[in-house]
Amino acid sequence: MKRPKRDVFRNNLKLSILSLIALSLIIICLIPITNTELVIHTSVAVSPGVQDDPYNSGTVHHARILCKSILSGDITIQGENIYLTVYGYNTQHLKHILIEAQYRFVINPAEDLYIFIFDNTEGQNESLIEFKLVEKWMSPMIFMSPIFFMIGIIGGALFLSCLIYFCIIIGIKKNKIQKKSS
Repeated sequence: MKRPKRDVFRNNLKLSILSLIALSLIIICLIPITNTELVIHTSVAVSPGVQDDPYNSGTVHHARILCKSILSGDITIQGENIYLTVYGYNTQHLKHILIEAQYRFVINPAEDLYIFIFDNTEGQNESLIEFKLVEKWMSPMIFMSPIFFMIGIIGGALFLSCLIYFCIIIGIKKNKIQKKSS
């Protein structure tokens, strides 16, 4: 028994609406969100003739993955001048920089591990360093929370299943047209 064309049209319309809803869920989950986070806020006393150990003083940071990050730092010094050296991706402008009282820097884009070393090997007195590092990062909503991740997975599965269904229907219709013409 053949189904009326009206029922086929309604089913295709329902499926089209469902696929549009699924596609809109995927698009919503891909909207980028920007967040700013203070990742390092520490004070370090560096004795004269010494280079700071970044692992003991907490001046090591690993930037976020699966998103675009920008690191901005603010260094304030009380005491003698010190040298700053930063190791990591895109830090060629931060090698052996003399800091007299205050210094600000930006690493854009930031990826992977960053090590900040304060050097007072040429100084005669102790220096107190206040170091703040802020990470500004942008990521799609799908990576921000488990709820959006699940919504994105459900939307993707719905859209994929609707797409497969449409491909099957189009293939069946092409076969019928070819059989009728032969």
